[in-house]
Amino acid sequence: RYCPCCKKHQQAMKKLDLWRLPEVLVIHLKRFSYTQFTRNKLETFVDFPISDLDLSSYITTENEQPYNHYRLYAISSHYGNMGGGHYTASIYQEGKGWHKFDDECVTPISEDNIKTAAAYVLFYRRE
Repeated sequence: RYCPCCKKHQQAMKKLDLWRLPEVLVIHLKRFSYTQFTRNKLETFVDFPISDLDLSSYITTENEQPYNHYRLYAISSHYGNMGGGHYTASIYQEGKGWHKFDDECVTPISEDNIKTAAAYVLFYRRE
């Protein structure tokens, strides 16, 4: 980063603290890359937690909350490229497990198969 005091680039660390956590946490994964000349879809596999997403270390100590753990309950996935594609959703329902919604087709899906490189938006609920 550029330091305005010494007028040159320096090694820097950026820290982010949260004051309060929401009941529902939505995480949007960066899946598209833009440069001056190109636009690309990023298809890197991101390994995200299904349960016990712990955000305690990101909360300021004076604003600690008793429940900083989240469980995944929905995933929006994008298949295709920058010019077009198709969205699906995988939803967890208590007592019924995971289901994949693909247009009018709804099918059960195992928890082992919900993580894909197409995951685009993750929805977590506080545990």
